[in-house]
Amino acid sequence: MLYLLLPEYGLPLLLAVMLTTTTAVAVGVRRNRPRRWLPWALIGGATFAFGTGSITAVVLSEVLHLTAFPSWADGIFLGVFMPMLFLGLFGLTRSGAAIRDRASMIDALILTAAAAFLSWVFLVNPYLVNPQLSSLEKGISIAYPMYDVLILALFARIAIGTARTPSVMFLLISGTSLLAADVMYGLSQLNGDWQLGGPVDVGWLLFYAAAGAAALHPSMVELTEPKVLGHQQIAARRVVLGVASLAAPAVLFVEALSGPVHDGVVIAVGSALLVLLAITRMSVVASSLTRSLTRERELRLACEALLSTTDPSALREVMISAVARLLPPDAPHRVVLELNGVGDSDVEMAMRYTRTLPPDLAARLGDVELALHCPLSVGRRHVGDLYVAADETALVGLQDAVPVLAGQAASMVQTISLNREINRRDSEAYFRTLVLHAADVIVMVDSGNLVTYASPSAGTVLGRSDLVGTDLLALVDPDDRDRLAATVDAVRAGGGATDATALGMRRGDGERAEIELSIRDLRHEPTVGQLVLTMRDVTERRRLERELLRRAYLDQLTGLGNRLRFQDAVEEAVAQAGETGLVAGVLVLDVDDFKVVNDSMGHAVGDQLLIEISRRVVDALPERATVARLGADEFGVVFPGAMDTGQIEVAVDTVMAAFTEPFLVSHSVVTVNTSVGVATTEDAASTEQLLSQADLALDTAKSAGKGRWRRYEASLHNQVIKRMQIRTDLDQAIADGAFLLNYQPIVDLGTGVTRGLEALVRWHHPTRGMIPPLEFIEVAEESGLIVPLGTWVMRNAIATAATWMALRPEDPPYVSVNVSVRQFRTPDFVERVLADLAEAGLPPRLLTVEITESLLLGDDEKVHADIGRLRQAGIRVSIDDFGTGYSSLSYLHRVPVDTLKLDKSFVDTISTSARQLDLVRGIIRLAQTLEIAVVAEGIETATDRALLIDARCGFGQGYLFARPMPRDEVDAWLSTDLPQAAGAR
Repeated sequence: MLYLLLPEYGLPLLLAVMLTTTTAVAVGVRRNRPRRWLPWALIGGATFAFGTGSITAVVLSEVLHLTAFPSWADGIFLGVFMPMLFLGLFGLTRSGAAIRDRASMIDALILTAAAAFLSWVFLVNPYLVNPQLSSLEKGISIAYPMYDVLILALFARIAIGTARTPSVMFLLISGTSLLAADVMYGLSQLNGDWQLGGPVDVGWLLFYAAAGAAALHPSMVELTEPKVLGHQQIAARRVVLGVASLAAPAVLFVEALSGPVHDGVVIAVGSALLVLLAITRMSVVASSLTRSLTRERELRLACEALLSTTDPSALREVMISAVARLLPPDAPHRVVLELNGVGDSDVEMAMRYTRTLPPDLAARLGDVELALHCPLSVGRRHVGDLYVAADETALVGLQDAVPVLAGQAASMVQTISLNREINRRDSEAYFRTLVLHAADVIVMVDSGNLVTYASPSAGTVLGRSDLVGTDLLALVDPDDRDRLAATVDAVRAGGGATDATALGMRRGDGERAEIELSIRDLRHEPTVGQLVLTMRDVTERRRLERELLRRAYLDQLTGLGNRLRFQDAVEEAVAQAGETGLVAGVLVLDVDDFKVVNDSMGHAVGDQLLIEISRRVVDALPERATVARLGADEFGVVFPGAMDTGQIEVAVDTVMAAFTEPFLVSHSVVTVNTSVGVATTEDAASTEQLLSQADLALDTAKSAGKGRWRRYEASLHNQVIKRMQIRTDLDQAIADGAFLLNYQPIVDLGTGVTRGLEALVRWHHPTRGMIPPLEFIEVAEESGLIVPLGTWVMRNAIATAATWMALRPEDPPYVSVNVSVRQFRTPDFVERVLADLAEAGLPPRLLTVEITESLLLGDDEKVHADIGRLRQAGIRVSIDDFGTGYSSLSYLHRVPVDTLKLDKSFVDTISTSARQLDLVRGIIRLAQTLEIAVVAEGIETATDRALLIDARCGFGQGYLFARPMPRDEVDAWLSTDLPQAAGAR
């Protein structure tokens, strides 16, 4: 406050603040003695460096009146303060301060990515485009916000993964104040209105004060102290991450409202990065669920093994083996199980330093710093202690599983002890005393299975204490009575003792209870002479297990089953089909263009659409069908027990019909289609084969067009094999250069003179002969091989066209080369084309690049810019197959081109359809208005040529004039090229 009220004393007050904060950090480290002192020492050094830089800046500006930038102060800030603060905070995140899980790290990255995006738009980019700054000044100016983003990442990691202690809160206040002050300082510098003693200084002063308070508070030791971690509160984190995810759309919205969008590329990159991080976050959640299921399975196996133990040594072996399976493979560890422990049963599980444990115990745990200590208690009775020594990260992963394991072990310790005492004691009075205090129900039955004794715990567990004289079988559910009777008879017949048997029974209040029953034959004991049954109430444990299992098989968004449930349903349907002879079918549905809905209307609308789709699909199918969500926009249906495939096909038609009506989602009408792949047990003998065939059918349906369904046929498999072979051979053919080019003339329709030739690639396979382009071009597109193939075509076509100048030097023809979308979008496409022209010596005006309409959709600035660069260099650009894609002359206003190639489908019917001819004339007139030439493709008759000439179409190509020909025939063609009145040569 004095610093702001007395600016004339700013320098000494700033020095006092700096020294006070540095001293506070040093005192806090010395007094509180944290586990890791180096991160705090670095933070203290950072505050000292920050103060030194601030004092240097004040002396230079206020005392020496030097305003040079950069200055020595900038060197201190960037070279000393920022690195020390970064290393200090990084040390805290690596010293037990944060929960080591990938989810919290990705959450921090999302927040940091949003901050980096905003920093780039509002701080970094203004410096980059400032013409008044030199390169050094720009670099220094940009370094500040970039460092701030790194610092924010570490603060976000601490905020998301650390318990909210006072020291953590002070540390976060310090970091928030520093980052806010830096942002205000950067904005003030850009606006030129920063001055000493303003609001920016308040943020820096808060940075000092909060940093000192964080170090002084005793809770600072918890930042680097190992501890048992509780469940995190994630509601606030979701809000913050939601706001962070909206950073890029918000900036786009603001810029769109205020004028032209200046940061489109940055916004696109930022949005893509945030989406990728969100997808990664989802995969982490899925992995976490898988690990939870694995842990639950190991716990179940361990609990089953514990139930079969009869002595402490066997129990120790089971515990050691269980802990080893719960830890990561090959993780070094030691396990010590202390039984008959004496201590407070209220002691909770905790991380302990091995050096603080008794020497003999520490020696058995080995040379490890930390051990996880979990007491074994039954009720308020302390029966032992479990110690696990390992790396801290491994111990953190055990914290959820060990209490369950320890609880089961404690129960078994009591049970083993009780059974031992039953065998050891021949005094019935002593036996009754023990049984009275047992948590489990102890029951004795005579030879007629009538209860002769029940421990008092029966009133708590079973809700009734008047069991004497009751038939044992009458206590359990009717469905379990035969199984219980068989078990009792087996024990009487010499089976000895039984493992835990799960049974259901009704309590006195009518509620169902689940118990585990163990039977021991003590008829040979004079004081007992009967069977002894131990009943343990496992109702709550079974409920938790079922809940975990339900969640493992449930899609949280739609409430349908997930992929695991789908696979189980498929296995059941296949098994049923094999037993009954009926037909089972599998449908795999993929929502067409779902990504467009997500991108244009938001993920919330996309999620609601998936919910509505799931409801329609469920309503459209009979109850015996199982519907599951397999992935983002993919659903699966299992249709069991069909009389024939016709029933399944009727169900498919019903599902397809459900998509004919639009969906009303969030007050918006959304229309989507679905592609469906169908497979049945008539073509598949196993679950794997059935699923594979359904996926193959889905791929075929999507390839044939959207909104279709296909059933698996054997020919589809052959097609896939054929495509795979083409893919393999194509790769080798590109490496060997095993292609050739044919050229089809493009003629002046009026004179018949060749004005250009279109290069068409051909592939003569060594064993299959000539492969049609429609077969291998599509494979090349899917595999990405279209890029090297297109590069080869472009280079060879240009080289060939250069030779035509000698044949017709006064009017050489141009060469037209098709370019795929993927090839055009390669970063160095334009540079490669220009290099090929220069190498061959071909003038750019003699090259036409043919692109498809789909390349021009949207507002891709790079595509538009590359087209402009080609045309500026003299290369002509043509729209190929106009009318077969998203035909719209509107994009020609935004992206000028030179030529439209009218697709053959328009030309084929102009001689028989007046409407088609009028349509062609309209397209030609509009193109001429835009000063765009028109080339008609597929002209095969003189009538078509005459009609096109009458419609004022300038150029054409087709079999009427010439078929595609190899290079040597092209030379002969050009040598004899003369005007034609009509007809082909």
